[in-house]
Order: sequence, then structure tokens, then C-alpha cells
Amino acid sequence: MNYDDKSNYIRVRALVSGRVQHVGYRYWAFEHAERLGLTGSVENLPDGRVEVVFQGVPECVNEMKEKLRQGPSMAVVKQVIFYRERVKQDETYFGPVY
Repeated sequence: MNYDDKSNYIRVRALVSGRVQHVGYRYWAFEHAERLGLTGSVENLPDGRVEVVFQGVPECVNEMKEKLRQGPSMAVVKQVIFYRERVKQDETYFGPVY
């Protein structure tokens, strides 16, 4: 993937609630983001939600949004709230936050 041309990228912040911590959700999200060629990050929040921030071409971002609604097999996703954000031109990888 060419990370230099981000003119058609979109960036999304997702807040995922339900049983999404201690079930492999972060690693699962990381794998899907990598597979889709997205950049961003994923982290557990103190309130029990998971925050996933990702950017890329619209088709891949939309596919990731659908994946986040499903979650890994042990998760129970109750709600996902999406926010659009400004694309980060200098972001070149997807990394989990620990």
C-alpha cells in the first residue's frame, strides 16, 4: 500500500462497548486492520470499552466498521459509536496501545 497518498482516506474513531475486554478484541481488531491495510491504534479504556482509531480508503474503512460490530467469537458487542476525524498524514502503521 502506498502510504504517501492519503487524499482519498477517511479516519474513524470507534468506541466499542459490551464484553470487549479480556476476550482478545484488541488483537482481533489489530489483525483485521493490518489485513485491510489500515493505520491507527486500538486500546482498552478504563470504563470497559475499547477504542479503535483507523484510517484508509473508504472501502476498507467501511469493512472495518462492519467487523467491529461483530467482534471476535468470545466478545459480546452491544454498541459501536463511530466518529469521523481528520486524517493523520504522518501515520504509517496500525499499533495496539497497551
